[in-house]
Amino acid sequence: MIIGAVLGAGIALLVAPQAGWETRRSITRRARSIRDSDGSWTKLGRELKRAARAKRKSLEAEAKRNEIEAKRAASGQPIS
Repeated sequence: MIIGAVLGAGIALLVAPQAGWETRRSITRRARSIRDSDGSWTKLGRELKRAARAKRKSLEAEAKRNEIEAKRAASGQPIS
């Protein structure tokens, strides 16, 4: 939702009836205010990175289990 608001504001600035330098200045100011905000984008990035890492570990463990089961099945050992 926030991304949509930012994109909408950016598009509104680009089609606004003002001089190019005014538009660039306005975009720069808004970008700085977003960058200097409470760090919610940084927090979101960290959360996504952490979630991706956990998912990768889960998938690696599952793949390892499947590999072991496949080797056991190929050798005739019972699968537990």
